[in-house]
Amino acid sequence: MKSWKKIAVISMVVFAVALPGAASAEESMMAGYDYTKVNTIMKDGMELVPLREIAESLGYQVIWGDENRSITINDKKDMMMDDSMKDKTMDGMMEKGHSWMLQIGSTSMKDGEAEVMLEVAPMIVNDMTYVPKEVVDQHLLQPMMMK
Repeated sequence: MKSWKKIAVISMVVFAVALPGAASAEESMMAGYDYTKVNTIMKDGMELVPLREIAESLGYQVIWGDENRSITINDKKDMMMDDSMKDKTMDGMMEKGHSWMLQIGSTSMKDGEAEVMLEVAPMIVNDMTYVPKEVVDQHLLQPMMMK
């Protein structure tokens, strides 16, 4: 009878440890982006995705800098506050969200103040900017999951 109790206790411990991991893995899967709805391309074995289309669908503002072929992505918090919000902040200053800056042909990307290296530089194909899928997964989706 004692061995049956040991098995029951061990089983409960295993389930208690495994269940939270399974739940967080499921949450991570749900938080991903459905890339089947966008046209992707392959470059040097890496999947590239259309940046503006995905960023805007996630609620980000995308700004093209023609003079230096740069792309700035702003969190929607980067906007002027209306009068009803001014008294809740210092002097009605602009509430600052997060931003990213990329440049066509450069493997360096600014994530806020941090410099991030990309495996493949952003490129223009058919008048659309494509970036490695990891840029979306690691930089645009993660801040959304923290909100």
